[in-house]
Amino acid sequence: MSQDLFDVRQYQGESLRDYLNRFGAQMVRSPVEDEEMLVYAFKKGVLPGPFCEALIRAHPATFAEVRRLAVAHIADESEVTEKRGSVAPARPRAHTRIQPQRVLETAAAKKNQSTRHPYDPKENKGRGPGRPREFNRPPRYKFSWGWRI
Repeated sequence: MSQDLFDVRQYQGESLRDYLNRFGAQMVRSPVEDEEMLVYAFKKGVLPGPFCEALIRAHPATFAEVRRLAVAHIADESEVTEKRGSVAPARPRAHTRIQPQRVLETAAAKKNQSTRHPYDPKENKGRGPGRPREFNRPPRYKFSWGWRI
């Protein structure tokens, strides 16, 4: 039955070779005379991707043309897979890492601990003991209300 051919679809992650074999096996079980229907059923079952795009661009009229395109694409796929597998390995990391010498460590060790840093809080010079700086400032704004109640 021709409906069985339309039920054959390429699974996610399935190679084109496996799909072509399953489709061919189904063709043997249910022989169909119409080449156009075979081509349409095969196109409908293929997952979207580079082969599907090539199939659409080629406009094959017979299933023999579809098979030829599929075999060429399978050969290209296997070549790309081999190429990906033979990619040069990443540069090995050195087992012994050389730690950079810290030049400033010796200078920091020599530095006197009583030296003030710019980020240290300033002391309350001339303000008296325990009085924060804000209380020694004059008020910023002097409000005067011109109206009386």
